[in-house]
Amino acid sequence: MDEHDTLARLRAAALERDWSILQDTLADALSEVEYFAGLEIGLTRAHDHLPVFEQHHPDASWARALLVWLASYGAPPADLPMDAGLAHDSPGANNFVAALVELARSAERKTPYENRIRFLANAIGNLIVADLAAYWYAENADMWAFQQEHGSEIDDETGEPISQIVYASFWLDEDVAARDTAAWIAIADQLERKMKG
Repeated sequence: MDEHDTLARLRAAALERDWSILQDTLADALSEVEYFAGLEIGLTRAHDHLPVFEQHHPDASWARALLVWLASYGAPPADLPMDAGLAHDSPGANNFVAALVELARSAERKTPYENRIRFLANAIGNLIVADLAAYWYAENADMWAFQQEHGSEIDDETGEPISQIVYASFWLDEDVAARDTAAWIAIADQLERKMKG
């Protein structure tokens, strides 16, 4: 497939915010560049989000250590930190942690290459969601506490779980939508530069 077709599909899906297409198309685009070029995109996004994560989880020094390790060696440590398996109770934190684990799994050389690319694409997607959630809940701090306390309850008017209603408010927010699209376009632009380079 022509690399320009892949990037055109990625940009078109970004405008539509069609994540089912975005994830698959990102994997296609990542397979058209050298692995470490794609890993750099993921590591940079993870490093950019790290201060947000550390602000809420100052004891989670393992996250920074894992990123430094991956950036230094281009391979995961023999064992992932135990704390990576714990729930982290702040907006976007669990997406961020999932992304770190996926970045590490993508760097495992014994894993089939196609799977490594899929982990990398998933990691980048999770990093975008982590950023969007941290951004929106910072702007709507009361909604995080409300969702944590009442998320499993059913709304009388709609019959939907409260968590779904809050999530819809988050996902359909105009600023979130613009930030989401901009993130994907920026990734497409980075990939285009790496393809040309």
